[in-house]
Amino acid sequence: MTRSRKMSGKLTTKQIQGEVTELKNELSQFANALVQEVMKHNTLIYAMLEDAGKMEKIVCENCSEEVARPVLKGLDNNDDCPSCGESLFIKKQVKLDLGEEE
Repeated sequence: MTRSRKMSGKLTTKQIQGEVTELKNELSQFANALVQEVMKHNTLIYAMLEDAGKMEKIVCENCSEEVARPVLKGLDNNDDCPSCGESLFIKKQVKLDLGEEE
């Protein structure tokens, strides 16, 4: 580091890159810890709803995935499957492409 840079207190590009890398690592660790905590709470809430008989399990008519959703007064449930995006209850009609005949 040159004498003028040392006196000005400015960081070098390499030092800044090191600080940014350290910050990214700390942010990533924080995000992972946060996600794990949310997943624990989600599991706990779903188990409590299941125990209280307030959980509905539906098998999607289109992709056969099992979807669990809460049955609570005042809570509107979406009828779209989170896996395939189609309706949970209405089977999508398959369209056949027969091509154009002349």
